[in-house]
Amino acid sequence: MNKMKTQSIFCGLFSIAFFYICWGISQFLSIEMQYPLLSSLLFSILFTGIIGSFIPIYFKNSFRWSYNAPSSNRILGYGFLLLAIIFSTLLSGALSKVVELNYSWILILKYILLFFPMSLGIGLFAFLLIPNLIQGWKNDKKRSALLVISIGLFFFLAFYVDSLFQDIALAGTMGLIGLLLGLGYIFLRNFWVVYSALFIIMVVNTLADNKYNDYSFWIVIVSTLLSLTILALDYIWNRKRKYLNLAIE
Repeated sequence: MNKMKTQSIFCGLFSIAFFYICWGISQFLSIEMQYPLLSSLLFSILFTGIIGSFIPIYFKNSFRWSYNAPSSNRILGYGFLLLAIIFSTLLSGALSKVVELNYSWILILKYILLFFPMSLGIGLFAFLLIPNLIQGWKNDKKRSALLVISIGLFFFLAFYVDSLFQDIALAGTMGLIGLLLGLGYIFLRNFWVVYSALFIIMVVNTLADNKYNDYSFWIVIVSTLLSLTILALDYIWNRKRKYLNLAIE
């Protein structure tokens, strides 16, 4: 058991480092080298699909992790998620800017398809992989605090890498949002609920930034289908394992 825990921690930390490296390379190709198509392929297929979705889900099944656990305080959990959404969409002015830009429905769909797999990859690392690297946090306040700080730090570093270490204000803002989402997670302990809040935050803010209008539609479709396929295979695998366990019993 201890060997499996050690192995899961090593694999988790290595995959987080790999996650940052691939994100940084894709941004470097786009911003510094001016290779937008290659960057889009690397970002949307390799980074968000293979690394962001497949790796944490593979670990989940290998080490018998779970997406959800019984919540400890739903009111506090939803309160922190609501605070994160209000802070990042209303108080920041992002939502009002989206309304002003008056996007067509096809552009809104493109942003949704683009940031569904991206937010899924970030969410799987932040709210599935990292919580399973910190053993015993559910019954230990110090470890719970460590988990929240770890999630906030993960968000900070992720978006600092995203800006190629140029925009520390963005990284700090996302780090704060990560802390709020982390607080929501330790009370709700439900990956899908916290991920949904992250998805809303990312879509609204990227729509407000208005930077991805020219992003290839076929790439976002392929990326979305890849992530959905990985989720579907995970669901099928877990159903089969559940039936096998019942048959053995």
